[in-house]
Amino acid sequence: MENLLLSFSVVAPLMIYMIIGVVLRKTNIVTTDLMRNANKIIFYVTLPLMCFRAIAAADLKAMVATPFLLYMAIGIAIIYALTALLVPVFSKENNRRGVLILGVFRSNDAIFGLAVAAALLGEDNLGMMSIAVSLTVPLFNTLSVVAMERYRGEQVRFGEVLLRVLKNPVIIACLAGFLANFLQLKLPAVLQKPIDALAASTTPFAFVLLGGTISFAAVKKNRPAILAVSLLRLILIPLIMVATFLLLGFRGEHIVVSLIIFGAPVAMVTYSMAVGMQADDELAGTLVAVTSVLSIVTMFIFIFALKQFAFI
Repeated sequence: MENLLLSFSVVAPLMIYMIIGVVLRKTNIVTTDLMRNANKIIFYVTLPLMCFRAIAAADLKAMVATPFLLYMAIGIAIIYALTALLVPVFSKENNRRGVLILGVFRSNDAIFGLAVAAALLGEDNLGMMSIAVSLTVPLFNTLSVVAMERYRGEQVRFGEVLLRVLKNPVIIACLAGFLANFLQLKLPAVLQKPIDALAASTTPFAFVLLGGTISFAAVKKNRPAILAVSLLRLILIPLIMVATFLLLGFRGEHIVVSLIIFGAPVAMVTYSMAVGMQADDELAGTLVAVTSVLSIVTMFIFIFALKQFAFI
């Protein structure tokens, strides 16, 4: 019963935040366009500050003492390779192929993942999760650009991909966090307090906005794709990867991080990339919305099961 309550306490606030967003939209207190634009505040301000704060205060030596991060990177690369091979077999439209590849291999580990990690581990114990995000963001970004550019019909240029990765605000914040950690930099309270406050607002703000921007108008049209991506992204991939890390001997915080990295819903950036690269943005937005809702249920089940067996 205790594990059931704990699992519920992790996902219940996320559901409430999303419901608030739905209510705000339905009552026209806030428009959908305003909520979509407000996502930029998370991407460019609160999420980077959340990562900076966690990495700056983390015990980096202890975290890189195991091959966990290497195994995680290998896992992501394998999933991407398999997805890139199989998607073209089942999808014949180029403007959908890149979206489907991103939907399967790239998780929303930053916004959704850090929220779940904070609930499970505590706001002050996000070091390993933030380190993992600092690894996955450039890896995910690089592979995502390659996938989308490949089916846009343009040649993939390494220099452009590298520049886009380096300009990512989360990457910049993570690098700043590593530098602050290395220099043992202590910020004055006048700076640390607003950083803490803005970082803490990431989770509720992100899920309120997500709830306010969800639209199920395109669900029926894209039902087969939604079903396939949801099954892979939310059930099969996390099940296989978490089981693999358990067999490798990892427990506790490492299992929480692996569950989040491989079991979080489709990344929100999938939609913005689809819009910017002339792909099927309707499909992308629907995948983000549906998997975000379903992931609350699947994450609850995974957390409960792992707690029952004392793996986390």
